[in-house]
Amino acid sequence: MKKNIFRMLTMLAILTASYTLYACQGNTSDTHEDGVEILEEKEEPASVEGIPIKDFEKLIAGNKLVMVDFYAVWCGPCKRMAPFVEQVKEEKKDVVTVLSIDAEAQPEISSRYNLEGYPTLIFFKKGQVVANAIGYHDKTQILNLINKFK
Repeated sequence: MKKNIFRMLTMLAILTASYTLYACQGNTSDTHEDGVEILEEKEEPASVEGIPIKDFEKLIAGNKLVMVDFYAVWCGPCKRMAPFVEQVKEEKKDVVTVLSIDAEAQPEISSRYNLEGYPTLIFFKKGQVVANAIGYHDKTQILNLINKFK
C-alpha cells in the first residue's frame, strides 16, 4: 500500500515538473510559418534589476500606460520576446512606459501578481492592473495590446 502511494506521488511530481517545463516553453517552433528557419535569440531581456518597490509603485501610478514584462533568465520564450519588448520600448515611449523585470530576482514585486508563467506582460494605469498576457507575444501582438489599453 505504501509503495503504491509513493509511486503515485512520484508520478504526480514528475507530471507537475513536466507541465511546468512545458508551460514555460510556449511556442518553441524552429521555423517561421513561411518555412524560414528561426535562429534562437541569445539576447538577455533588459532588466530593471534592483528597482525598489516604492519606485516601481511610482512608475505604475501615473496616467500613462505602463507595460511590465516579467521574465526569467532561463526562459526560452522570454529570450525570444526580449528584442520585441526593447523595440516597443523605444518606438512607443510617448505612449507607454516599458519595464522588464526578472521575476525571480525581484520576488518582492513579482509575487504580488500571482504570475502563472513566463513571460507575463502586465499593463497598468493609475496603479491598477488593466490587463495581463501570459506567454510569448511577437511585436505585432504586443503593439495590439498597447493600442487596446493606451
